[in-house]
Amino acid sequence: MLACVSELSPLPTPAPSRTQLRLLDRLLAEKPRPRHRYPLAVLAVAITTGISFALHPLLPLVGQGDTSGGENGGGNIANLIMLHLLAVVITATRLGSGPAILASMLGITTCVYFFVPHYYSLILEDIYYLPTFVIMLTVSLLVSALTARLRSEALATEERELRTRAMYELSRDLAAVESKRDLARVVAASTAGALRCRGSVLECAGAELRPLNPEHAPRPTTVTAAASCRADRQTRSVDGAWLLPLVVANEVVGVLACEHDSPDSLGSPADHQLVQSFAHNVAVTLHRLAVADEAATARMHADEERLRNVMLSSVSHDLRTPLASITGAVTTLIDSGARIDDATRLDLMQAIRDDAAALERQVRNMLDLTRLESGTLRIRRDWHSLEEVVGCALARVESQLVGRDVPIDIPRDLPLVHLDAMLVEQLLVNLLENAVRYTPKGSPITIGAACRDEQLLLTVADRGPGIPHVEQERVFTKFYRGTTPRSQPGSGLGLAICRAIAQLHGGKISVDDRAGGGAVFTVQLPTGGAEPEHPAESDLALEKTP
Repeated sequence: MLACVSELSPLPTPAPSRTQLRLLDRLLAEKPRPRHRYPLAVLAVAITTGISFALHPLLPLVGQGDTSGGENGGGNIANLIMLHLLAVVITATRLGSGPAILASMLGITTCVYFFVPHYYSLILEDIYYLPTFVIMLTVSLLVSALTARLRSEALATEERELRTRAMYELSRDLAAVESKRDLARVVAASTAGALRCRGSVLECAGAELRPLNPEHAPRPTTVTAAASCRADRQTRSVDGAWLLPLVVANEVVGVLACEHDSPDSLGSPADHQLVQSFAHNVAVTLHRLAVADEAATARMHADEERLRNVMLSSVSHDLRTPLASITGAVTTLIDSGARIDDATRLDLMQAIRDDAAALERQVRNMLDLTRLESGTLRIRRDWHSLEEVVGCALARVESQLVGRDVPIDIPRDLPLVHLDAMLVEQLLVNLLENAVRYTPKGSPITIGAACRDEQLLLTVADRGPGIPHVEQERVFTKFYRGTTPRSQPGSGLGLAICRAIAQLHGGKISVDDRAGGGAVFTVQLPTGGAEPEHPAESDLALEKTP
């Protein structure tokens, strides 16, 4: 609902358009101004009389006669009458019919008094002039009436055009609205420009009416009246405010309230018609936004449900397999411990250890991703040697790299980098485990690094089957396993964690095809600028000198 507030809102609103300002000026100009219009009509007659005094001595020369009556005298009066008729037409055009009638009466009176013998008297010396002044009065009244009517119709046509343009601009602005706060701003600007009131929108929230913008809360009396307006679906006028129900598809979605400064400034019937049109457009837009919000909520719930199902399916599979293996190995050790030789017992215990480590990795990945997405994990940057970070990562996956060649291509002059060593180490561990999981046994895995434009480029390349182009972006999403067999271990969280760690550092990660077959993962991280300066040995020696 559009609700007016008692104070100007601090929220910035768009300025009224030129069309709305012209409509406002027209509405203001349409108000009667008797203190100005009638004095102006008297002034017009006075100016015309002054011009007549200046022309009166010259008119007999034009008519080649005297002013005592007869044909030439009648021509003299006829010229003056035409001059006064011109003043009546101008008055009717600019000031309306009432001032024009006054100008007609005063014009006849001044003609009789100043320019008809006997002069400076309202008594006609010759009856010859009577029909002339009767015709002048009749023509003046007809001209004033017709001119005023044409003026009124022209103003009405212009006002309809301006109102139509204002509605067009409102519809155009409403079509571009993408949020309820935007709707509140558009409505406030439109009502201020076209209706000279302050407006806001109240939407139906259950049994209550809630303003779209809390900072634009209406007056308490307006809110109370708006509840009644919503209940009976009737337009109301309460304490200088218009209240209109916003109805779409026989459903009330809100209430439109336009508050004026005083109860006497509620406007004309044309204003009521315009605000009704406003209310209809606002109702359609508010309903559209409500439907869009419901659709977005439904999509979010569907995505959450899909993600929950994928997570449960993935986690249940990835946890059940090592648990079953551990259970089988432990059961064998318990039931047949005395009959098992030392080599078999060692194999079973190693299998238990490996499966327990796999379980630990799955749980760790889920916890790490939860911390990264929730924002509770704080990055702790410091200056580190990349060789040390890579060495720690290789030590953690040493058992999984047995039988593989792991060339490391890191320049000796690579500077220190400003990063969180624990997080980058975890990133490398996930990339190495991913390479081990999806590449043939014994195939090499290459680790490389380089600095370019204050960016660290860290690469992990393998000789596996590679990743199709259509999946090279999707592999970094949660629980995505691609086209690999379901028998492959893993929950699809490793690469998602890698992307989260890279973004936390202000970097990014991508995957491309490797020349000769395989895939290469590239991590781009900011180096942190120049290395910190270390004190020179001579400076240290000076510090030690007493």
